[in-house]
Amino acid sequence: MYSKYFWRDPWIGNDILATRFPRLFALDSAKKGSVASHLASVGWFWEWRRSIRGGAEQEQLLHLLSLLSTVSISEGEDRWWWDYSTDGLYRVSSARSIIASFDYAPFTHQTDWCNSVPIKINIFVWRLKLHRLATLRNLESKDLSFDNSCCALCDVSEESHSHLFVRCDTSYQLWCKVGSWLDISIPIWNSVDDVWIWINSFSHNRNKKLIISVIAYSTIWNIWKLRNDIIFKEHKFRKSHVFDAIVVTGFNWLYARYHKSTLNWTEWLQNPLCSL
Repeated sequence: MYSKYFWRDPWIGNDILATRFPRLFALDSAKKGSVASHLASVGWFWEWRRSIRGGAEQEQLLHLLSLLSTVSISEGEDRWWWDYSTDGLYRVSSARSIIASFDYAPFTHQTDWCNSVPIKINIFVWRLKLHRLATLRNLESKDLSFDNSCCALCDVSEESHSHLFVRCDTSYQLWCKVGSWLDISIPIWNSVDDVWIWINSFSHNRNKKLIISVIAYSTIWNIWKLRNDIIFKEHKFRKSHVFDAIVVTGFNWLYARYHKSTLNWTEWLQNPLCSL
């Protein structure tokens, strides 16, 4: 605070004092003076070019002194202060709590990250939950036109979030292969939102839900990668290769981030739900 310019820095409120008190600013000889240079042991002082006259000048001075009387300046270096913590220190966790507490009507999903996958995957899934991915349907809604707006995986139906990730025959066959690996029956989903409901149905078993979440995120991510490879690289694919990528990706994410147990590759392949 001491090092800030008295007149030209917004150190009280959002506006600079030079704008709020233009008559006084014009009279002060030390226009570039700091807060410290205007503060003495007996109070505030200025180097006026002449005496303060009545009227607007006297009124502005009284207003300024009243404003300064509410200021408490402590010794020490200037630092940022985070209003949402008792010690004034900024933490991502407190910012996240503040954001999550806001009641945004259009947003129906909380920002609940899965700590066992990379941050970019959490952001990707969050955008998917909000239906904000660059699917062809979303791009066309922004007045972008394409020769073919059909799903790149099946080339039959329009590419929307729900079709691409759960209703497309290719995607659903991949989900069924994942289900066989997990020894879990995969339901027929009408919307991508049904996937989150399905994941939450395993909340009674924390480890099981964690593994299913990671594998579901891996499945969704690899479907998206496959779609992009087909569109931008004219990539020819085999479902077995995509499934292998789902298995390996899920293992690597969990192995790198879950430190409560040793994840074994053989167990992961044979019985992933019992690998933690």
